[in-house]
Amino acid sequence: MRLYIAAFLYFVIGSSLLAQVVYTEPEFPSQFDDVTIYFDATQGNAGLAGFAEDVYAHTGVITSSSTSLGDWNYVQGEWGTTNAPLMNRVSPDLYSLEINIQDFYNLPVGEQVEYLAFVFRNQDGSQSGRSSDGSDIYSQVYDSDQGLIANLISPALGGSIIFDDESLNILLSVIKVVDISVSNNGMLVHSETSDVLDITITDLVLGENEFSILLDDGAEQLTVTTTVFVLERTNTLTNPPAELEDGVNYFSDDTFIFQLTAPHKDHAFFLCPANDYQIDLDYRMNLASDDVTFWIELPKTSFENGQNTYQYLVDGNIKLADPYSEVILDPNNDQWVPAEVMNTLPDYPIDLTTGMVTVFDTTDEEYPWTSIFTKPAKTDLVIYEILMRDFLNDHSYASLLDTLDYLQTLGVNAIELMPVNEFEGNQSWGYNPSFHMALDKYYGTRDQFKAVIDAAHSRGIAVILDVVYNHVFSQSPLAQMFWDPQNFRPTSDNPWLNVEAKHPFNVGYDVNHENFETKKWVKRVTQYWIEEFKIDGFRFDLSKGFTQFNSGSNSDLMSQYDASRIAILKEYADYIWSIDPDNYVILEHFGGNTEERELSDHGFMLWGNGQHQFAEAAMGYSSSLDWLSYQQRGWSDPHVVGYSESHDEERMLYKLLQYGNDGPGHDTQQPEVAYDRAEATNAVFFSIPGPKMMWQFQELGYDYSINYCINGGINPNCRLDPKPVRWDYAEVEGRRQLYAVISALTHLKKSYPTFATTDFHFLDQSYYKRIKLNHSDMNAVTMANFRVESDAVDPSFQSTGTWYEYFTGDSLNVTNVNENISLAPGEYRIYTDQHITPPESFYVGTSDLGVINVELYPNPIGSSERLSLIHSELSDIREVSAVDQMGRSSAMTYDYDGYELSLDTADINSNGIYYIRIVTSDKIYVARVVKI
Repeated sequence: MRLYIAAFLYFVIGSSLLAQVVYTEPEFPSQFDDVTIYFDATQGNAGLAGFAEDVYAHTGVITSSSTSLGDWNYVQGEWGTTNAPLMNRVSPDLYSLEINIQDFYNLPVGEQVEYLAFVFRNQDGSQSGRSSDGSDIYSQVYDSDQGLIANLISPALGGSIIFDDESLNILLSVIKVVDISVSNNGMLVHSETSDVLDITITDLVLGENEFSILLDDGAEQLTVTTTVFVLERTNTLTNPPAELEDGVNYFSDDTFIFQLTAPHKDHAFFLCPANDYQIDLDYRMNLASDDVTFWIELPKTSFENGQNTYQYLVDGNIKLADPYSEVILDPNNDQWVPAEVMNTLPDYPIDLTTGMVTVFDTTDEEYPWTSIFTKPAKTDLVIYEILMRDFLNDHSYASLLDTLDYLQTLGVNAIELMPVNEFEGNQSWGYNPSFHMALDKYYGTRDQFKAVIDAAHSRGIAVILDVVYNHVFSQSPLAQMFWDPQNFRPTSDNPWLNVEAKHPFNVGYDVNHENFETKKWVKRVTQYWIEEFKIDGFRFDLSKGFTQFNSGSNSDLMSQYDASRIAILKEYADYIWSIDPDNYVILEHFGGNTEERELSDHGFMLWGNGQHQFAEAAMGYSSSLDWLSYQQRGWSDPHVVGYSESHDEERMLYKLLQYGNDGPGHDTQQPEVAYDRAEATNAVFFSIPGPKMMWQFQELGYDYSINYCINGGINPNCRLDPKPVRWDYAEVEGRRQLYAVISALTHLKKSYPTFATTDFHFLDQSYYKRIKLNHSDMNAVTMANFRVESDAVDPSFQSTGTWYEYFTGDSLNVTNVNENISLAPGEYRIYTDQHITPPESFYVGTSDLGVINVELYPNPIGSSERLSLIHSELSDIREVSAVDQMGRSSAMTYDYDGYELSLDTADINSNGIYYIRIVTSDKIYVARVVKI
């Protein structure tokens, strides 16, 4: 039984062994032997080929207690550190490691080792040597008393493919000299006595050739079998039914058709549970007359009872999941996805195959959408950028659904999700994509994501996806199908990817957007997200990279006007708008203004980075903010998606608290001052007409550096590390006030056409900022003093008469439109010539009301208890409200007899932490209570 399992697993992992990524001396080691392990970096995925620095072994063992090949035990070393076995460099690409297996892995007595498992890496793990399909490398360990042992090096045990004009080499080594008999389909073709079999077979039949190699030492016999499939060199071309798409097609009531685009390839086989993921001539895919399209029609009964998974085997040695997978199984990372986040996956076929596996739905059912949604106008957009991993403690769509009320209260009308398609690993920003149509499982299921979108739409919130079409990473089928393992990069005939990147900002493998197959791919994927998920828009990451103009390492050259790049982007946008005319197409472009203006004129919105400038203003230094104005850029339309914080930039509050300026009695590095100055920057920010974007927790003054490390340090190498999820910031008064101010500003922006006017003027002095907005319904003036001392400023009102400050409601009788107004350091005001009020959620802005913390009794409270505050100076109570941790406010019924304030807690619907706010004419009293 052990020999059968070893032979079977040899097929599963055979590509690595066949290429001899790892071999040992002695060839047939037991777990008690001293053994030298050799790693050939040019084989397998060649991820360390030509690497000149130290190489480390990440290694463990598969033992009798392991549940699968992925279940490593007794792992040595720590990933990403030098605390790991250091390999000895024998020659430039050959490394060795000398160990005693039992001692090295510190194995307990009685546990049997079956395989040594390896991944070789550089120090930080950014480069690794693996098997050719990216899986782990395994080397068999034998029983010391096992007896007759053999190692079939060529061909692979599970099956291999050759053409009818090719010969077959059989290479097998044996632990000792034996009699060897080789039969093909039951007929003896060769015999000899040796410890090595190395023969060439030319007399093969078309189709299946089953080889049986009998080894006999006189006392024991061992039979090794393998199947070789011989194909005709010339394919019979058969066209598929019309209008099929790549991937799975629900062709009829009884069959599926699977289709794969694979130019320059000779043959493809369909692997699935019905054939145990092994080569089967009945599952050879047809080749169409275009010499590009492979397809196969299969009965639906082949995929019943949860057997709805598959792979493609291209040219006999390239095993792939479908490039258009909607769900994939990842043998290395799925085990770390919490069951409460994703519990609907079928089991990975551990003992049958390796690499990524496609999962598909056996029925094509429509999600029961409930919302009818009209997208907000572009100029009204208030976008909230989210990285699921660092926004929610459990990083799940279920929790995001529960957070939509918080975002709605903030005034958000669009969320922009950093990449949620399948990316390499689990802990990532998502810009290392592998499967662009599959939803990454680390955040939840497709139906959960659809529920978020449906619920967002019901609240008037659009959903925008951050998508990465500039590049792919090595796990992508677009890379693996045409891959040069020696140089670890795409081959020159890859129909999607460039061999080398054409610009200096590339990561991963650069996509060639001038190729037909690439354009077909981008269009298909964007169409899928629109039609399947009702996605409202896309943010194209690094859109300036959609070019074949080779700028090398010259970023200035890359930014020059590129007519081809513009044409490519227009073609993609036009296709998207042919499906959904109102879809948002946003570019992270940062090109020359001439090119960006042309793109804006075509209907694109483009990211406008104001982080540095707004941070300088907040810190009390000279700044220029007007480049967020589309008019300042000379554009015809308000298509600058302005932001003062984003995932790519340092946090404003971090910079304020670390580097802020100070003046008499005004130190911007003090938290309460910093919060106030953040309010001022937002007042100016949201007053500039055009779409705006916030980065998660910006509204609460998030102050962890972008380079914050998990261990608490600050290091640029930690840029992509997980950051603390700080919902508790909502309990800090200054941070809550910042939230409330931003909520009031977004209300102003969305509710009054004045703040979308085309008739405005931005006075952008070094420290004084003033925006005059003119509209027939109402005029407005926003002003802010970013000095660290007071300043007398010219408001330049549009007219005399009564003006109203938005946050305080105070009126100002203007008799001279240019009469100076004194602004304290960091003070801001928004005046309108019509009296308007902030939304109910706004509780305090720039007014001089004092905030006093008080205690209410009893605390905690039950469902029927009343809260009490003994206070004899609560004159002129204007409002009593309860605000939950999501920022939702509800009015409370109360009685006050001049001595005791009694509050009815029936107005608090559910258990949790609440902030009770009692607003009088001159003070705000705040108490924290817990309802149980």
